[in-house]
Amino acid sequence: MRAKPILLLPLLFSVANVIACNGLNASKTSGNIVFLNRDLSTGDLSQWTHQDYGLGTDVGGNTRGGGYLWYHPNVAGRRVAGMTVTPTAHASPAANSDSVFLWEPGQSWNYQPYQIWLRTSVMFPSAATISSSGLSGEAPFAPTTGEWNWFLVFHNDSNPMPGCAKEYGNISLDVKTDDPVASGVIGTNNVRIALRIMGGNDCSPNIVWVNGPPLQWDHWYEMLLHIKWDPKRGIVEWYLDNFSAPYYSNLKIPTLFTRPKGYVSPSYTTLTLPNYRLHAPWNSTIYVGPLVVGSTRSSVLNGF
Repeated sequence: MRAKPILLLPLLFSVANVIACNGLNASKTSGNIVFLNRDLSTGDLSQWTHQDYGLGTDVGGNTRGGGYLWYHPNVAGRRVAGMTVTPTAHASPAANSDSVFLWEPGQSWNYQPYQIWLRTSVMFPSAATISSSGLSGEAPFAPTTGEWNWFLVFHNDSNPMPGCAKEYGNISLDVKTDDPVASGVIGTNNVRIALRIMGGNDCSPNIVWVNGPPLQWDHWYEMLLHIKWDPKRGIVEWYLDNFSAPYYSNLKIPTLFTRPKGYVSPSYTTLTLPNYRLHAPWNSTIYVGPLVVGSTRSSVLNGF
């Protein structure tokens, strides 16, 4: 049964209240504002608002039979969140998938017309790194086949949408392979980092895939994202291991979804750090370093 459309007015008041409470102006974010700082300086993962070990939001822990979310004080020189997916971790209800999440609820800066910058780092550990730094349940990163190995997602909102909608996360970072998609098989063919961008009409969205370089295990990928939230004229710039020049840049691309009258439009996003894959019988770990979101490039480059 299709969910009933909801009125836009309550949402607009809610967004306005959030912006007012944060002391922000949606049309102008002058100065270097840090919206979100997850620098892991607390010595645990408590800075993240929600943790999902694959057993339900804020339910369970590392000994409850789901996945694993461990804090590490030092993996090759930095504090990290270790995110381990297992065959019994199901933070997402999607069929034939396994996942663990660290995630944030909706924030004012995830709506039109904000421009944001995000800085973080990601490592895909080999057996050697797990041997030297791994904790209980952690295992070398082993991707599944195809395009279902997500590790950072600005997820589309969960409001009702029309039955024709083909919405997924608006900005998603992934490990992608060229193997035929098969459950329970390790991907080995042309394994690489990739970026997917979605937006525009939610029933026929604009989809852009950006293929990154071949995956390197045990390498700290330094990442910087520049995003303007707009269903028509958004911005996406992806910097990878070189903050002087973007690996990919598009200054006019849809980054939110538009929906028919009666539905919340344009969409908004929420930030999730997942280890999210096709179902598989093995454990697989991703390490994510400190993460900061701000209004300017300098606010995030100086955020830690």
